Amino acid sequence: MTRSTVTRLLVGGFLAPEEVAPGERVVVNAWVVRHPDATVLVDTGLAEHLPPENVATMRFTRTPITDAIASAGLAPGDVDLVINCHLHADHAGGNVHFRGSPILVQPAELEAAREPDYTVPADVDLAEGRWEVREGEHEPLRGIRVIPTPGHSPGHQSVAVETDAGRLLLAGQCFRDASGFARAVT
Repeated sequence: MTRSTVTRLLVGGFLAPEEVAPGERVVVNAWVVRHPDATVLVDTGLAEHLPPENVATMRFTRTPITDAIASAGLAPGDVDLVINCHLHADHAGGNVHFRGSPILVQPAELEAAREPDYTVPADVDLAEGRWEVREGEHEPLRGIRVIPTPGHSPGHQSVAVETDAGRLLLAGQCFRDASGFARAVT
């Protein structure tokens, strides 16, 4: 079995909208997966060009993805593959920095991202990104499995990674909380 190592990167945070979770601070992560055959980045953090009205009310903090991966000893050109759990601006907002890397996405997610007000198209790189659209569950590298987990968004996907400590599931923002998961299951 091919084993990978995973490094979590803190790339920002924001205050959740009042109608969603009053007073709750949301943490935004990305993950570097060092596979024997490739360096994979799962999510690319917060967009640089967020709507000004959101920046003021949601009190964003942001570490640019280029700075975050540099803290792990990497530059954008070192990333062989990007996997976004979904294309909202807090998970795919740094895609523009990885134009040379393929970006794996479910077709339903790419379609949703092209709708108005879904994301920040320039930072997510909708026009120029090197999109690899793959429907359903697949294994882009041995020991790394992409699993469709729609719920938070129509084409949400999670990433299962085989590590020396066992299988790790990077679920991004599959559901907001356990109650959301329970409602979807039942």
